[in-house]
Amino acid sequence: MKRKFYFASLLIALTIGCARQDISNQSAEFWYRQISERIARGNLELAGDSYSSLAGEHAGSPLLSEATLMMAAAHLDEEEYLLANFYFDEYLKRFGAAQNTDRIAYLKLLSDYRGIKRALRDQKLALDLAEKTDSFAAQFGTSEFKPFAASINMKARLFSYELDAKIADLYRRLGKEEAAKYYENVFAPIGDGKWEPSWNWPPKSWFE
Repeated sequence: MKRKFYFASLLIALTIGCARQDISNQSAEFWYRQISERIARGNLELAGDSYSSLAGEHAGSPLLSEATLMMAAAHLDEEEYLLANFYFDEYLKRFGAAQNTDRIAYLKLLSDYRGIKRALRDQKLALDLAEKTDSFAAQFGTSEFKPFAASINMKARLFSYELDAKIADLYRRLGKEEAAKYYENVFAPIGDGKWEPSWNWPPKSWFE
């Protein structure tokens, strides 16, 4: 009886092992199709596993670039912005010389912008995003996406401007007129849709 149980267990183990072996070393088309199907079913975790297999087994396949964008777009739709940016970064790293690099860089900016959930609290993220959009403008000066990046730049800087306006209002209610005026002018318009911060701190007495 024990001997029969042993052989049965061995047979099951071998069957499972063969099944696992069969799922590896598949064609690029197989992994690409599986990624598509799993994204369609909303299972992005399993889609990520299939993507890893595609990238690991077929790094030179033209399907990999499309799959990378599919994964990025799927996570963007699910508002999983860190994961979306991971795949955008993967695309830029692997296919940085592609003609649509500016589009991918813009989509990464858009992902960063959508990831700012609490504008008045995420000030550092907003300022970092503004700097990234400045870099985008410098790198892709003739891109068709430059106006959209400029719009994100303005919105990101206005997040900080909104906070400064609230601080100015608070100081005005406290009777600190000089401090209020300072915060009203921290971000002064310099033209061409840009804002430049003033980091010259006023006397401490203004705020006391």
